[in-house]
Amino acid sequence: MKKVYCLLLFCVVFACKKKSLNTISKPPNFYYKKTKEGISKDSLLFYLKELKKIPTNHLSDSLKAEYAYMSSRFNYKLQKHDEAISDLIYATSFASEKIKNNRELLYFRALYAMYFTIKNDYLNAAGINEKLNSLLDPTDYAKKAYVYSNKQQVKKALKKYEEALLASKKAATLYLKNKDTVNYLISVIDNATLYSSLSKPLKATQELHKVLPYEQLLNSKTKYQLYSAQGYAYNQKKEYHKAIVPYKKALFFSKKLSKQSGSQRLINTYLNLSTTYFKLNDYKNAEKYIGLIFDIGLVDVAFVDTKEILKTTLEIAYKQQEGIDIVMPKLDSLLLYLEKNYNSRINNELRVLQESYEKEKTLQLEKNKAEIKSIMLQRNQYLLLLLLLVIVALSIFVLNFYKQRRFTIEKQNFLLQQRLLRSQMNPHFIFNSLGLIKQGVENNKTHYANYIVKFSRLLRTVFDNSTKDYVPLEDELQSLQDYIELQQFRFPDRFNYTLKNNIVTANELHIPPMLLQPFVENTIIHGFGKLDCKGELDIEISCKKEYLVCVIDDNGVGFKKKKNPKESSINLINQFLTKMTGKEVLITNKLATTGKRGVSVELTIPYIEL
Repeated sequence: MKKVYCLLLFCVVFACKKKSLNTISKPPNFYYKKTKEGISKDSLLFYLKELKKIPTNHLSDSLKAEYAYMSSRFNYKLQKHDEAISDLIYATSFASEKIKNNRELLYFRALYAMYFTIKNDYLNAAGINEKLNSLLDPTDYAKKAYVYSNKQQVKKALKKYEEALLASKKAATLYLKNKDTVNYLISVIDNATLYSSLSKPLKATQELHKVLPYEQLLNSKTKYQLYSAQGYAYNQKKEYHKAIVPYKKALFFSKKLSKQSGSQRLINTYLNLSTTYFKLNDYKNAEKYIGLIFDIGLVDVAFVDTKEILKTTLEIAYKQQEGIDIVMPKLDSLLLYLEKNYNSRINNELRVLQESYEKEKTLQLEKNKAEIKSIMLQRNQYLLLLLLLVIVALSIFVLNFYKQRRFTIEKQNFLLQQRLLRSQMNPHFIFNSLGLIKQGVENNKTHYANYIVKFSRLLRTVFDNSTKDYVPLEDELQSLQDYIELQQFRFPDRFNYTLKNNIVTANELHIPPMLLQPFVENTIIHGFGKLDCKGELDIEISCKKEYLVCVIDDNGVGFKKKKNPKESSINLINQFLTKMTGKEVLITNKLATTGKRGVSVELTIPYIEL
């Protein structure tokens, strides 16, 4: 009988072992091939679930890291970038002393690329790069050169050009030690670009002269970089005629590359040629190359380049003194593009914020459940006397935990509210301005050039401030003044205005953008719209203790109802300022208090001093 039991036990153990082996019968290379096949989203999800089911407890560290890397590839294909980063962090965690092989290096390279290229998280990218540097053999010149090339990229992205140049020179030296001529030449081109960014075009030209004799060693991508850098250096020296030649060579290679890796380089080259011809007052060629960009489309163009393309388009139209029939379609196209672009950006930002909030909420709930479960398991191990102390300690802990959690959620809500405010205010401000210009052009054809110049400056300021939480006070007041003057173009006899800044300080003050314009707009459109005399708009800003106080006063028609007029933008501003300062926006109907017509608005504004 004992023999029978032993035999059954052996069969069970063997079957379990066989089942365990079957679950990992598919090696990492199987999943790697699947990510290269271009399979559907559903198939990617299926294989990712299969991959996650594989037990890794009994596997070696190298296999654990490899399966984590495969998981990151599936998550990247599914655009689950945060999950891909978590997988890669786990894969790189096994490299505790020294990098042993190229696979371990691959995990670090993939994680660096995720932070730098996908997330634009330059600080985390720099941290991963430094960790990789500490794990490399000092005599491994090729890998060390790669690390310093990464460092150059990060410093350049952070606009620390001096530090970027030092890293680029170090990379070039290491490539020379490794006898890697091609990568050495690429680093020299990077040196030239950085010298141009530091306004040292002669140094940039000297670096490029080192590369030109070895042009035949370079591939199309590097030749594109070479001639783009040469054109940029000539631009820095204001030798625009000379810049055209290398830019056209760069165009030749960018057309080759656009078939393989998208049209971004081609668009950049068209933009460089257009702006250079514009500086040469050759508006026909400038318009030709800017038009080629619009033929390709602006969907995948970087935001900074888009701003430059739109600005250049308006400047060319202004310089050519084009007729109203030509300018109006361009303004309409600009309005349509801005509407689509802002809607897309707002939706993406809201989606990212919502996903981040939901993820944080889920993690907090899971952490809370795990900690409560742990406490319940430990409770039975204590004596009755200690049980009371544990319960008291647990109560304090849970109370602090929920306080901290509530604070985190309130902070998330506050940041979301602030982002919503700005996401509504920026397009609202630009669309109203465009509408004003369009109507002004239709009514007064002789002054349309002034409209476009004024709007170009206003558009540049709004775009520059769109990603900032605080902007200089002087810049904000200048934008407000530009907006008021645009309204005066439209209603030349409707009102006069004064803008008085009573703040006297040697330091620069910064305030949140787009807080004053909606109230000024209400006054001009509604307050002065049905006024039987000329309106007077007085804006005065002063400093009181820890906040700035802005008073917007008018002699308009006011409002008859007791309730203040509440628009969505004004509501958002009121909620934002109440959160920041504890003081609401005060809107006073002067007819009810002083017997005079008009409305007085008082805003208490937070600021930072630099």
